[in-house]
Amino acid sequence: MKTRQPALSLSRLYPALRAGGGLLLSAMVLSACSSAPVRFYTLGAPAIATGAEATSTTPITDSTPVIEVERARLPDYLDSQDIMVRNGHEIERSGLGRWASRLSVGATDLITARLAQKWPNLFVTDQPQPDRPTWRLQLNISRLDVSRDGSSALNADWAIIPQDSRQPIQRNRTIILGSGATGSNDNIAKVTEGLLNQLSDRIEASWPTTAAEPAASTRRHGRS
Repeated sequence: MKTRQPALSLSRLYPALRAGGGLLLSAMVLSACSSAPVRFYTLGAPAIATGAEATSTTPITDSTPVIEVERARLPDYLDSQDIMVRNGHEIERSGLGRWASRLSVGATDLITARLAQKWPNLFVTDQPQPDRPTWRLQLNISRLDVSRDGSSALNADWAIIPQDSRQPIQRNRTIILGSGATGSNDNIAKVTEGLLNQLSDRIEASWPTTAAEPAASTRRHGRS
């Protein structure tokens, strides 16, 4: 004759489940507390000014020359929110650092703001305009490397396209080399910003006019 095993009492089972669940919850809380938060970085800190005083209002008229900065093109492996650093042939992705926006967007914003600072009498924008701009700036950044050993490099070419199709397109290219501490995400952001600031200076120097009195009449009569 078989002997029946006594049924497991739920009153005995619940304390064990509660204890096990409590241990699991405690482990999850400790794990969450021990992991560092992701930090987001921008290019252009403190906040970028755009050339005019904060309390002033500058009218934009039909005679105001417009520079439209198109979104910069970057290599696919760089154009994301990941902060990258080169270590020889290896590209390392930061585990706890991210760009606040895609790198192509952040780079375009920074260059646009820097050019606006240099030319406060112009309307420099990275937004599409209803009318053809006085100039369009197309920018290709083929290399933007920040390395673990402290070296950095930027290769870029750009085209300055006038509104008047009878005028020549100005094309330029440059190589910028730099060095600096790259041991933290903050350092990498500063080095990247420095390279882009130098690129802005070279774009300004290559402009076909002084931008002080560009051909406003071309803008008035050359619309599509």
